[in-house]
Amino acid sequence: MAPPRLIDTGKPIDRKYGYAPATVVERAGLVFISGMVGWDAEGKIADDVEGQAQQAFRNLADVLGELGLNASDVVMETEYVTDMGHYSVIGRVRNAFFGEHRPAATLVEVKGLFRPGLVFEIQAIAAIRDS
Repeated sequence: MAPPRLIDTGKPIDRKYGYAPATVVERAGLVFISGMVGWDAEGKIADDVEGQAQQAFRNLADVLGELGLNASDVVMETEYVTDMGHYSVIGRVRNAFFGEHRPAATLVEVKGLFRPGLVFEIQAIAAIRDS
């Protein structure tokens, strides 16, 4: 069996913090995607909740795209928010990203995220399409 394959998008922020944006377990047909937050490739955090949510979903789309996948391939996602009051805004961004696709989902309110100023994070599991 092949070992899990780590995905590297080449973004400086990923290397700075020493993590793989995704790990592919081909024998299981699954991709485990690290938490995506509202920062760009250099680590600049968006100023508002909507901007952070949009950037986090763009970051998720980038990782999916590296694998030839898209939002419809996500089978499970977990969202972390620092304030449930933000969820109406985040929910609109989420719904625009997934459209009619409805993956299994969990929403968790947390005290804080990796860096001060971050208010939203999403991690996901995607299924690899049959070739």
